[in-house]
Amino acid sequence: MQVPTVIDRTRHRDRTILTQSRELDLRAISMSGNALGTLCTFNGLPFFSPTGQQWIKSRTGEDVNLAHMSPKPSTSNQVTSTGVPHSVALPEKEVVIQLLDEWGPSILSRLFPFINRELLEFTIKAAYHDEVSVSSPGADSARACIHAFTAVCLSSSIYRGHEVMHAEDHVHAAYKLLPGLLIELVTLDGLQTVLMLCLCSLVVTGNIFYLEMLLATSSRFVFHLNGHLAPVYINDDLQFKTKLHTRTLFWICYITDKEFSLRTGHPPCLDETHCDLTLPDIQQTTQEFLTCIRLAILLSQVYHGLYSMKALHGTDNQLLGTIRDLDNALETWRMSIPARNRPRLIDRETDVISTPNTLIQLQYLYCMAMIHHASGKCSVWVQNHDTSEAGSSLAISVEASRSMLQKFLDDCFHFDKNNLRYAHVVFSSTFQTAKLRRRFCLPYFLTAICHLFSNILLNPLDEGSDDDLDLIRSVPTHIRDRLPPEIPRLSSHQVKLFEDFVMELGRLASSAVNKAQELFEANN
Repeated sequence: MQVPTVIDRTRHRDRTILTQSRELDLRAISMSGNALGTLCTFNGLPFFSPTGQQWIKSRTGEDVNLAHMSPKPSTSNQVTSTGVPHSVALPEKEVVIQLLDEWGPSILSRLFPFINRELLEFTIKAAYHDEVSVSSPGADSARACIHAFTAVCLSSSIYRGHEVMHAEDHVHAAYKLLPGLLIELVTLDGLQTVLMLCLCSLVVTGNIFYLEMLLATSSRFVFHLNGHLAPVYINDDLQFKTKLHTRTLFWICYITDKEFSLRTGHPPCLDETHCDLTLPDIQQTTQEFLTCIRLAILLSQVYHGLYSMKALHGTDNQLLGTIRDLDNALETWRMSIPARNRPRLIDRETDVISTPNTLIQLQYLYCMAMIHHASGKCSVWVQNHDTSEAGSSLAISVEASRSMLQKFLDDCFHFDKNNLRYAHVVFSSTFQTAKLRRRFCLPYFLTAICHLFSNILLNPLDEGSDDDLDLIRSVPTHIRDRLPPEIPRLSSHQVKLFEDFVMELGRLASSAVNKAQELFEANN
């Protein structure tokens, strides 16, 4: 039920607050290892900028508690999984071979093809026997690569051996080798290392600042190794395989860069004007990886068209035109996916529930929400709340966010206690990518929760506000119920931060509903 009297009483106050901050506050506020830079309220204000907080207080009568969004200095380069500093040796060579055997058929290798087995054999020789070669010319780079690969495998439940190993230990060991890696020549081992550490910075440590520095490093490695150029066939089998794998690593860097840029609002490290974006041949990659590449290209367009500094200065007509174009591009991407895995806004086309399906569904709903959420920056909508096109676009953003959370609570996604083991993004039964999926999904849920929270504050007396508030409050409990008792120390900390943050949003949303109800009753 819409209550014009409540909206009318606050409309003038909203306009006054908005005029104080039309430029985006680009400070990267983070929570649980996730940056919130591009999140804005539905009146266009940066979510947790001073003016955004002022608007939230005007709707709720409460101050925003930012304790859960203040990054603390990281000690992840000093401690291990047990919290005690010590050096970590390379795993036994036989263990690495076992990890390779288990890596090959895993879904993780199709989504993140970091490693080429034939080329990694040269890395093993350099790391364990100091037998450097053209393919692996640096010992420090090779050892860092082995540690990073071990960490990725351990964090994704691939390793089934008897030796007790911890992903965090090998992440820290790889970090310690980075100075030597950077002194050596720019190598394929070095690029593999920094990209795998990018993933570990999300999955294991939740450290977005390390991730940003690693992304910047990997982008320079990519250019030096010519990964930004589509490889041309040469009559040298090993050299051509090296070029193909370097190109694959470019795409992993590109995917990570565009996802991170949209989440944080920070400029991307890779500039498309200097990159050949010719897609790989389907015979040289997997359908899952190709789907992720196509989406990353779209995410880049979303960032540049809606959330970059240039986009902030566009007119309402330009903004809405860009939203329409991006919505059409998202539909084109959706239709490029095989029907069995194709996502939908509300209902699934099939009853297939798998990890690839889950990831695609989450990415689709997230991208749709981010595209249409930008319509909240239209000046006419901000001032009058009656622009039909912008209003309907915001409604799509809310519905996409609501659908994502409801599907999670209804167990329509591929989750269980193993999949929820690690606290990120992005972007989830017994499955080999288990722990990674948990970390990828937090950012999607976080964005969806913030969208519903903003909608409640804008329309606190709508009929669906109570249901949306219940959705917000239910997500942390649903996640906690699916965590195993042996969750690692760092991951447990990330989950606790997430829970506290969502509880704070629930408290503020409840206050907004109560305040609006009191105003309504006082005027009737």
